[in-house]
Amino acid sequence: MQIKSRFRLSNLPGSVFVFIFVFCIASFWVPRFFSPGNLSTLLLQASILMILSTGMALSLMCGNIDLSMGGNLSMCGVIIALCLNKGMHALPAIGTGMVCGALFGFLNGIFVTKMRVPSFIATFGSMGIAQSIANTLSERRTLYWDAGPQTRILNFLGGDILRIEFGPQASMILTVPFLVLLTICVLAFVIFVFKKTVLGSYIYAIGENEETARLCGIDTTKWKISVFMISGALASIAALLVLIRTNSMQPTSGDGLEFQAVVAAVLGGNSLKGGKGDLYGALFGALTLYTVRSALTLAGIDTSVTMIVIGVVLVVGMILNELAVRHEKKLLTRHAGQNRGETP
Repeated sequence: MQIKSRFRLSNLPGSVFVFIFVFCIASFWVPRFFSPGNLSTLLLQASILMILSTGMALSLMCGNIDLSMGGNLSMCGVIIALCLNKGMHALPAIGTGMVCGALFGFLNGIFVTKMRVPSFIATFGSMGIAQSIANTLSERRTLYWDAGPQTRILNFLGGDILRIEFGPQASMILTVPFLVLLTICVLAFVIFVFKKTVLGSYIYAIGENEETARLCGIDTTKWKISVFMISGALASIAALLVLIRTNSMQPTSGDGLEFQAVVAAVLGGNSLKGGKGDLYGALFGALTLYTVRSALTLAGIDTSVTMIVIGVVLVVGMILNELAVRHEKKLLTRHAGQNRGETP
């Protein structure tokens, strides 16, 4: 008997409800949070974590974890900035950074698949390697470059698509930067490939049971390496966003972002055990985290408290995931019982 899927609120990722709850609370209690200027800043800052959380979600669904994303971001950003500093045109400089990010992801995949190193250990070690490369190449200083014809595309992407002034103050100006459009295009492409190609089904199969997937003819090694490469490429794109937004690059820009990406992905329904997850949930998880950070900053709360709150959000996300799994099992058991009752 074929079951017709119907839209239900219970089918939405838990991060959607958490985001709505946190956003409403912050809008009501925190002054200036709901101002046009703060919402513009919130969306721009969250764009970086949204890209990282997408790559992290793919890794988690495949049964792995990529803790090198923060270090990879710093390394790729420094490489792009050095290329610009030497007078290279922006497009080949960006291409160089993306290739480096993907190659670093390829090495992560080799460590995990060929050398049988657990992904947690392999990517944790490579995170330190990437961060050390960023510190060495930049000599632990912020990198700048001269504006010119070769960097015109960066200046363009740093501009705004839309600007609406509701008042003379900066907090009353609503802007939609080109970086947000770039983020939407990147995320739409990744989601399209995940949903419309074999990538999504293969990732779920490998994360659920790698041996079974291999026996079904799936080249698990190739696809796991591909996921790490996608994750590395997304880290390089996030580095580009950081570079354009600040018109500079610090070698420590990616510090701690891998942890926030894990929190966003888990809050979005992605299980640390693999084989289960949702890209849309990870995106709302990233929005939730930056909503919390923005609210705490505007409320004047010390930034050290932010990590405590993020840790609490991670626990809440894991609890919601476990409740969702139990609910799904109950539905499957109930449906199986109904089928047995209908069998003559």
